[in-house]
Amino acid sequence: MRILALALAALIFAGCSPVESDKPASPAEESEEEVLPVEPDGSIGDGIGRPMLMPMVYDEFSQAIEAGAGCAFIAQGNTEPLFAATAPDSDKIAGKGAIKINDTVVVLERNGVGLAQVEAGGVFSSEAVEVTIEHPGGEPSSEKEGTYFWPATLKISQDESGSNMYEGIYECGA
Repeated sequence: MRILALALAALIFAGCSPVESDKPASPAEESEEEVLPVEPDGSIGDGIGRPMLMPMVYDEFSQAIEAGAGCAFIAQGNTEPLFAATAPDSDKIAGKGAIKINDTVVVLERNGVGLAQVEAGGVFSSEAVEVTIEHPGGEPSSEKEGTYFWPATLKISQDESGSNMYEGIYECGA
């Protein structure tokens, strides 16, 4: 029985040892492991280019869209918004939004009119960019008088550059 166990162990180790071969290695065997690029946020990516939004200060987006009541998407870990939108409280005028991408502020149009449409989130778009704000609706939370917010997701799609998604809050107020 002991001889059988030793013979079996020898066969197992023999199967694990490298075997010399006269056959040349294939190009796949010779290549090194593929290294994926680093995304601008420092994480390792999958090689797919994605639009990366930049935080904006009030002076940047207020020059692109009208001042007044509106909403802003603030990503987790940020204090400045990645997206801002305003609309007059009118049933005739559509809201506008703004994002900053590649150091350029881009103005987006909102389908629908009035401040309620901006508060609801939804789709804001330009010729080459589409931003969708999704939040659960219902009763918002409030931190300070005059502002309220929901947990939210911002999805951005850009022609030629794929898409990206951010988690954060959608804060509205004066």
